[in-house]
Amino acid sequence: MSMPKDTFLQQNETGNILFPFTIDSDRLAGKPLVCSKQLRLLPGKRLVCQASYAGANALVKIFFGSSYQRHWSREVRGVEHLCSSGLRTPRLLESWDAVENNFAIIIFEFIEGAKTLDEIRQEDDFFNPEMGFFEEIVTVVARMHDASIYQKDIHFDNFLVAEGKVYLIDGDQIFSKRGRSGLPSKLAGDNLAMFFAQLYPWQDGLIESLFNSYLGERELPNPSLTLPSVKRELQACRARREKKYLTKIFRTCSAFDVIKSWKTYCVFSRDFGEQNANRFIEDPDLLIENGEILKSGRTATVAKINLSGVPYIVKRYNKKSAHHQIARSLIESRSAVSWRNGHLLKFNGIPTAEPLLMLEQRVGPMRGRSFVVTEYRPGLHAFDYFQAGDSSSEAKGVAKKIVKLVQSLHRCQLVHGDLKAHNIWITGTNPILIDLDGMKKINGNGKKLIAKDWSRLKRDLGDSQIAEVLFKQHADKEL
Repeated sequence: MSMPKDTFLQQNETGNILFPFTIDSDRLAGKPLVCSKQLRLLPGKRLVCQASYAGANALVKIFFGSSYQRHWSREVRGVEHLCSSGLRTPRLLESWDAVENNFAIIIFEFIEGAKTLDEIRQEDDFFNPEMGFFEEIVTVVARMHDASIYQKDIHFDNFLVAEGKVYLIDGDQIFSKRGRSGLPSKLAGDNLAMFFAQLYPWQDGLIESLFNSYLGERELPNPSLTLPSVKRELQACRARREKKYLTKIFRTCSAFDVIKSWKTYCVFSRDFGEQNANRFIEDPDLLIENGEILKSGRTATVAKINLSGVPYIVKRYNKKSAHHQIARSLIESRSAVSWRNGHLLKFNGIPTAEPLLMLEQRVGPMRGRSFVVTEYRPGLHAFDYFQAGDSSSEAKGVAKKIVKLVQSLHRCQLVHGDLKAHNIWITGTNPILIDLDGMKKINGNGKKLIAKDWSRLKRDLGDSQIAEVLFKQHADKEL
């Protein structure tokens, strides 16, 4: 970070901020401000943390870096826009620019029990969703547009929900532009499309209803704002968001870190932890050998391993021969493909085992063996789950969930590529997709590829007691 170490930010030798720390300033008038927990860090730009201020919980934003004053002043101005427009936002308690130390601070009230819209959506049951909360949020977007303001980078993390109330946050992204009837039509439509782009493609059935709710909330009619125009921009927004996300998963950012050397390229989730990543890199074969081998073949080995007392699944992609190794050494590894596909499913809200680490053993640019580590979820393959010929209501319920899982995959313009029953894992009574090496996007012959997915699954489960539930609807009807 660019702040000098003699400021309130005390850092350890790895550059991580040490909590708790206290902020002293004449602006505080003797009221203690103790930052206790990091909520978000944008390296070189901003730190957001939970704090205690004047005996109550508070949220603190600390702006630093070369453009800190611009972002700080924009945040304050954005909050003022929201307040003057009658839109709910956390109350700003204190704000000042500590020019002598090259940072600025804003203290907000802390909304107890609040969750972002994205957190609520992530907690929602994929198989039995309750998505009525989108209705309230889209009416808030309409009220913003009526007030001639908009969130430039509108996304679900900028909406807080607590006790049935919606709060708008991130004033830095609030901009104003007045048209004849609130926000100009083109800007309003593009901003609404960006909001809808946060929905997963398999949720697109909600869009028409949400668009009508948005129009119903707007104070002035706007005939040039139409659903077809919003949907066209929606597709462009989704393509941009996906491209940006799939770039991020291979580089150091707030969610991922990279360890790279002449012999190693490793990217891992920060939730997995640097200590676990280094331990895995040190000797992945030994961890596999000491773990539980679940599958052993010429092309891949799958094992359950243990790191820091937590079980994980690791898949090692083997090289079949010297010729095979040379042929694959300069192209993208299968672990990189699997890593990307796992995150592509996550990006689209499709249940899968969380991808946590990807490792390529290298000699310079030449790739050798590679590995993917995912979370471990207890359960069994769909083939084993249905093998007993169970036709109970629970088994039929699981079969219906598999249908929804596969149909949702296809609505995201994706096919699994090897949809055998062993590549659907049943955890509890919920199926997830695994073994993602062959997954691909549908670019042309979509119906044929979708039918191939269903056909592969039918080879395994076509004679089972739940076959009618699984296959009564032809895959061609999905698109």
